Amino acid sequence: MWKPIGEIIELNVLNEADIHINALKIRTTNNFDNIPDISNLEFVNIEEISKFKTAKRAEEHAAGRYLLHQMLLRFFPSINSSFVEILRDENRAPYFNWIDRMYRRISLPNFSISTSGNFVVVAICESNYIVGVDVEKYNQIRSVNLFDFLSSDSELIELKKLYKIHGNKKINMIWTVKESILKALRLGMSISPTKIKILDNNSKFKKVIEYEGSKFNLKNQIIDFDEEYSFSIAYQNIRKMSLRCG
Repeated sequence: MWKPIGEIIELNVLNEADIHINALKIRTTNNFDNIPDISNLEFVNIEEISKFKTAKRAEEHAAGRYLLHQMLLRFFPSINSSFVEILRDENRAPYFNWIDRMYRRISLPNFSISTSGNFVVVAICESNYIVGVDVEKYNQIRSVNLFDFLSSDSELIELKKLYKIHGNKKINMIWTVKESILKALRLGMSISPTKIKILDNNSKFKKVIEYEGSKFNLKNQIIDFDEEYSFSIAYQNIRKMSLRCG
């Protein structure tokens, strides 16, 4: 039966008491490894995991689900995870759902998961927050064909300039920023990343990102695990936004 490797890592990258961010190492695999049995874990869907074709995919999924479960136990001890499942919405975004209808008046936390290289990162937060995280190897090699997929107009021009100066590292930071925002919007790749503008007039990341009336705080930084990773989190306090609008 599946067990994790390494200890859970606490990431103190955000000054928001209601948002918790942890990381966990993912077991290294090769193309010839057997797909592990991860059916003993909480929050796994047997039909979903039966379709995994590689040990790598199974290990990534297992590490993410295990870490999410441990964080739920630690930060939300009043919630009995036996009565909670993970479903996906129309854009494949995962979310917690009460299995038993009698509990559905109780709000469940929101969360976001990202994997890259040898690590998975999970953010979990109170229900009044919306959150999206993304992590990517800082030196991941990117094709120039990605540019038109990421940005357009003046931002595309700036992106190309930044690539000439910083190479793949800057592109990976831009990628993680846009991914975290799309996750926070719960839109995935149902919209083009070009629709979200993240650079200001000085080619720096904006601290607040706006998209069709939604405003998200943004934090991006480099995290040093066994290698350097670009990490981004986009989040919004729904309660505060409602009070402002009211």
